[in-house]
Formats: sequence, C-alpha cells, structure tokens
Amino acid sequence: MNGKNSNILFDREAWKSVIFAILIVVLVGGILSWQYKLIEKKSEEKISSIKQTIEQNLAQNVLDKFMEARIEKNENQAIHYLTERAMEQKIKGEFELINDLQSYEILKTEKLEKNKFRFTVKIYEESGWLVEIIILNKILDRYYIDSVQIAG
Repeated sequence: MNGKNSNILFDREAWKSVIFAILIVVLVGGILSWQYKLIEKKSEEKISSIKQTIEQNLAQNVLDKFMEARIEKNENQAIHYLTERAMEQKIKGEFELINDLQSYEILKTEKLEKNKFRFTVKIYEESGWLVEIIILNKILDRYYIDSVQIAG
C-alpha cells in the first residue's frame, strides 16, 4: 500500500507542478503580450508624429521657396507653386504676388486635414508689414500654394 500511495501522491504532486507551470507560462505570456501592445502603440504614435513633422517640413520648404521667389521678384518662379485656385485669387487681385516684399516670418503653422497646412505669415515690406494666411495642399507628391488671403 505504501508504494501505491506514494505513487498516487507523486502523481498528484506532478500534476500540481504541471498545472502551476502552465499557469505561470500563461501569466507571463499575457504580461508580455500586454507590454508588446503598449510598445506597439507608442511606436505608432511616434511614427505618426514623425510623418506629420516630415509632411509639415515638406510644406514649409515649398512655402519658403515661394516666398523667396516673391522676395526676388521672380514672378515666373513664384507662379509654379500656385494651384489653379490660388492663380484665380491672384488674377482677381485678392493678393499681390510681387510687391516690395523684403522678408517674412512664419507666425503659426496648423495642420488642417491630411496633406493640408495653413501658415500664418508676417510679410515685411518697405512700407510696413501685413499678415497673409497661406494654405498649402499636397497634390500627388508635391505641395502647392492653394490659397493666399490677407488677414484682417
């Protein structure tokens, strides 16, 4: 009897150990899965932030080239950055493409929607300064000036 009881006792202890080991593996797997999801979420947020920064920099580079062409009074170059909508605004006289522009300062940048940014730009002229709201829109793989409005 003693031998049989010890085998039964050993079998029970072995099963307890196996079940305990399985519970530990499940618990550790759950913790690792939870940590992985946290890391994945943070990575996605960082990647999204980096993508937005890159897009904003691309838009701002186009704005800088547009403004530099205006400072240099190079209308032909400046027109290359305009969409049809902005060109219609220019033709209607809603803004002056070339004037006594000396320098500019970007006061504010806002992301409007996917691939669209609004820049508030202070323009310094010989006679003073004015503020323009310039909206850039991405068409295919490039940003273009889609709207220029004088603030105020």
